Amino acid sequence: MELDDTNRRILFLEMQQKGILRRCCVIVNTAKIGLSFFKFYLKYKNVNKELENDMVEFFDANKNVGLVNTCDGRYDMYVGIWAKDTHELYNIYKSLFKEYGKFFEDITVSIVETALNSKRGYLIGQHTSSEVPLFGGEISEIKIDDMDKKLLGLLSNDARMKLVDIAKVLKITPNAVSYRLKQLKAQGVIQGARIVLDRNKFGYLTYKVLVKIDSFDETEVRRFIRYLTQHPNIIDIDLCMGEWNIELDVEIENYQAFHELMIKLRTEFSKLIKNYDSLLVFAEHTYTYYPIGK
Repeated sequence: MELDDTNRRILFLEMQQKGILRRCCVIVNTAKIGLSFFKFYLKYKNVNKELENDMVEFFDANKNVGLVNTCDGRYDMYVGIWAKDTHELYNIYKSLFKEYGKFFEDITVSIVETALNSKRGYLIGQHTSSEVPLFGGEISEIKIDDMDKKLLGLLSNDARMKLVDIAKVLKITPNAVSYRLKQLKAQGVIQGARIVLDRNKFGYLTYKVLVKIDSFDETEVRRFIRYLTQHPNIIDIDLCMGEWNIELDVEIENYQAFHELMIKLRTEFSKLIKNYDSLLVFAEHTYTYYPIGK
């Protein structure tokens, strides 16, 4: 059953009171300000819980890292990294390898060209729209100043922060804050907002799916992407280069429902999907679209 606006507000208020809704963050298209998005997929070797916690802290302290998730499956952790170019990425890779290289069986790099962020349609009882916020695409160099960077940093932590509170922190007027927000939205830097859930309290399972496709048949790929963006349980679709071509984030009731979803995808798009790997995500340690503001 689809929820109306009033019932949606009640639902999100209840989720907030139960601690399920952690916060709301803005979606920043970092490609507009000259940053590309990469991911490291890490397979451990002789790693205990204490060492894993050290690695999480290591990544979280890095201003280029906006995503740290631990998982089960082919990989044990994956990390989202924003960088100006491969030189900057390589320096991060070297620092990781210097610190923890002997504890990794495998490191796989994925280059994200475009990421589509769908709404959680399963929460509100409806399929989502194919018009979704995105980041990535062609790299451009929109000039933002230090005040804009601070503003994006604040909203990356709390997109619901009031104008007057932002103004106090930035020491400018609410009107100046409003103007900057309008500019950032008009330039496509701010794409929208997203809620961040506490996975441990939520009850749904989260899967990362790494999809290899047989060919880049433009018509079939577009049909696939349109289907994915409208599915209520698929919340992220990343188009990428590397060992696989498309990454999906799926939030779903249980393993059986996930299994049925993947059977449906492979049946509906049998000419496109070559194979896939799935990771069960246990914990989301870091999540932001603008790590520079951490």
